[in-house]
Amino acid sequence: MKSRLCIFLVLLFLIPVFACAPTSPLPQPRRVVDPSQVHNAIKTPEWDIAAIKYEYSGQGLDYSKADLEPVFLVFKNIGQSTPKVLEEEMRGVGTDGDYLPYSTDEAVRLAFASETFKQTAKNALKSGGLGAALGGGLGAIITMFTGDNVLVGAGMGAAVGGAAFAAGSLPEAEAKLERNIKQELVQYAWKSTPIPPSYTRMGYVYLPANKGIDRMSITVRSGQRLETYVLPLLDSPEDMGKTGK
Repeated sequence: MKSRLCIFLVLLFLIPVFACAPTSPLPQPRRVVDPSQVHNAIKTPEWDIAAIKYEYSGQGLDYSKADLEPVFLVFKNIGQSTPKVLEEEMRGVGTDGDYLPYSTDEAVRLAFASETFKQTAKNALKSGGLGAALGGGLGAIITMFTGDNVLVGAGMGAAVGGAAFAAGSLPEAEAKLERNIKQELVQYAWKSTPIPPSYTRMGYVYLPANKGIDRMSITVRSGQRLETYVLPLLDSPEDMGKTGK
């Protein structure tokens, strides 16, 4: 009888624990961006290219406060060649000069060393979990409207599936946030490999923030040919406007 009573009490104690346990939201649709629909994008007979400036969504880590300017690069190969964007030739261009992108490792180090990282972890701990803090990262989700509407910029989706992680202390919250930010920065970084025919490559290039960068210079290699383009960083309805064809 006593053993049954003990089991009952244990189960009764566990009910609120499981009831309050955070769950992961279901995966959300991720629409592939068509850069040919973006006003001011680069359009050629072989490929279309657009660069969209990072804008903090109000959730997750604000990378601009971590001295990072993630630029969402979209390259649609509509030809039959296999072009490659040369990573070593990428430049952020602005009033203060030209800047090289940070490597993924450098971007990770900047994010971890920032004051906003510590504050984000504190806020997540106060809210009772890291789910909300991780719900608005660099997830490669872009919403495209055509016709009379405008392109709604780089919509921030959930990093690593937007999983919720409970934390009981600030060190634990910082450790879990650190792990997920690293995974996010690596997962969504631009991959500088040849782009197959009829394929759209998307990814972030991590430029320095607060340097007046408003353009991005890239060089594309296709066979023995090199082409350099200067892309405006699209970050507002005025820049994006109606779709232009």
